[in-house]
Amino acid sequence: MKAVRYTKEGVVIPSTWVKGWGKPVSVRRGARMVILEAPERKASRQRLARMIRKLRRAAQELGTLTPEQIAAEVAAVRNQRAHRH
Repeated sequence: MKAVRYTKEGVVIPSTWVKGWGKPVSVRRGARMVILEAPERKASRQRLARMIRKLRRAAQELGTLTPEQIAAEVAAVRNQRAHRH
């Protein structure tokens, strides 16, 4: 960590830490951290967030499952996996 310098404006890190990420690097500031990420990583994170939102929305529309429905789904998956081997 000797390469890191603290200045009045903030923290300066060596450019070698981000080499290999490609030319552009996205920089975001959190509450107590700075997030550096490659464009591919940012796109992947955003795709995951969209999938999670869609999944939550679909789960809300379906409503809550009963314990019997959950047990039936688990049994079906176990049965399907048992036949694969």
